[in-house]
Amino acid sequence: MVNFVTIMRKLIEDFPIQIEDALFALKKQESKLHDEKANGFQPSGVLILGMGGSGIGGAFVASILRKSSTIPILTTADYNIPGWVNNETLVIACSNSGNTEETLKAASDAFNRNANVACVTSGGKLEEFALANELPIVKIPAGFPPRSQFGHSFLSLAWTLERFGIFPNQLYLEFEASAESLSLNASKVKERAETISELIYDKNIHIYSDTDTECVAIRWRQQLNENSKLLVNSHVFPELNHNELVGWAAGSEHDVVLIIRTSEDSARTKVRMDLSAEIIQEMGADVIFIDANGESRIHEFMDLVFLGDYISLLLAEKQEVDPVEIENIIRLKSKLSEL
Repeated sequence: MVNFVTIMRKLIEDFPIQIEDALFALKKQESKLHDEKANGFQPSGVLILGMGGSGIGGAFVASILRKSSTIPILTTADYNIPGWVNNETLVIACSNSGNTEETLKAASDAFNRNANVACVTSGGKLEEFALANELPIVKIPAGFPPRSQFGHSFLSLAWTLERFGIFPNQLYLEFEASAESLSLNASKVKERAETISELIYDKNIHIYSDTDTECVAIRWRQQLNENSKLLVNSHVFPELNHNELVGWAAGSEHDVVLIIRTSEDSARTKVRMDLSAEIIQEMGADVIFIDANGESRIHEFMDLVFLGDYISLLLAEKQEVDPVEIENIIRLKSKLSEL
C-alpha cells in the first residue's frame, strides 16, 4: 500500500532542492517567444490567473512587488476577469494541470480582449491553448499535487515577469541564496514546526498577518485545508481590528491564533498585533507569534512557506489523515463535468 504521508514528506523536505531545480530549468528555458512578446510592450497592469496551489504564486509576486511596482499587479481566482483588462495588460495564466476550468475561461477571455497572455503549466488544455495561439509558455513538472510544486510554479511565474521587465532581476537572483539558506536551516525549520504543531493540535486555528504578508497566511490556510484536512480561518491586520476582533467575544480555550510577523511589517501594525493578542488571550485562546527568518523579504517568505508546509504535514500525521487525498475536490469536479 502506498504511504502517502511519506510521499508528501519527501516533497516538503525537498523544497530547497525544488527551488534549485526550478532555477536550473529556467536557466535553460527557451525565452525567444517571451522576449518577442515583451519587445516594446509597456503594460499598464498585470493580472495573474490561478486557483488554489496553482494560483498562490501570484499572491506572493503581488506582495513582493506591491511597494515597488509602478503598475498594478493583481490576481484573480475566478472564471471572470476585470473590465480594465485590454491590449495594454499582461496576463499570466497559471494552472499546474493545465485543465483548471476557471483559469482556462479567464485566459480565453483575456486573449479575446487582445491582452498579452503568457502561461505557466505542466500541459493539458492550457498548453494546447498556448501552442495554438503562439503564446509564451513555461512548462513545469507534471504528476504532482499542485500545492507541492510551489517552487516550480512560483519561480516560473517570477521568471516570466522578469522577461517582461516586471520582476526585477536583482530580486530574482535572491532565490538562489534563499535555497541555500533553506537547506542550511532545514533542521531548525523542522524543530519549529514540531513545536508549533504540538501547540495547535486539536484546536480551532486562526492565522493572522500584516496585509503585505497575506499571501503567507493564505498559503498556510490552504496547506492546512488540503494536507491536514482542517477548517482554518485567516485574516489580516489592520482590517481584522475593524471587525473580527469583536467576534473574539465568542473565543475560547479551543481556539489558537498564529500571528505571522516579518521584518517589513508596518510599525503601527506591530503594535496592533501585540494589543490584539492581549485581547484574544483574555477570551481564553492561545496566541503564538511566528517570526520569519531570513535576510530579505524573499528569504523570509520562503522560510515561512517551508515552515507552514511542515506544520501541515505534522498535523496530518497526528490526525492520521492522507495529506495527498483531495476526494471532495475530485467529487465536485466530477459532478461539474456531468453538467
